[in-house]
Amino acid sequence: MLTFHTMLEPEEHWSDLLDKEVIYLGDEASSIEIVAMPGGMASGRTSISMRLDLPDGRVVIAETALYELANAVRQIQERFGE
Repeated sequence: MLTFHTMLEPEEHWSDLLDKEVIYLGDEASSIEIVAMPGGMASGRTSISMRLDLPDGRVVIAETALYELANAVRQIQERFGE
């Protein structure tokens, strides 16, 4: 299951991407779709799938546990508010 590494300091922000090709989904991109799947995990807990449509027609699907996503959002809200 996909986990989140929540970065709360700008200096931690993906310096490893400086020498890589990056596909940036900007304002022209399709909405990122999020699907909640009750009982989607082997444990019976809810999982979340996220769909990102790339400009070249490929699609990325990332799946994580709802509690992982909720924890990442909670950390950001605690630090910065809504």
